[in-house]
Amino acid sequence: MSYHCPICQRVLYNRRLSQCGFCGADIPENLRFTPEVIATLDRETAELEEQRKQREREAEEARRAEGGDTGVDFSAFT
Repeated sequence: MSYHCPICQRVLYNRRLSQCGFCGADIPENLRFTPEVIATLDRETAELEEQRKQREREAEEARRAEGGDTGVDFSAFT
């Protein structure tokens, strides 16, 4: 389901905003996310970001354990 601005009829690309990102019209409350939904989305995003960072740390540790990376940044020497 997509939500549209009641004035310009363009798709609302960010339902956190109180105004249309295209025409600046006020977006009715029933088309916006509630504060509770925003908090849930923020929490889920933070959890996913932490999971991504953890996977990156584990991959980096695995590369170092295989001897593929000394941990030295040689880009400063070029």
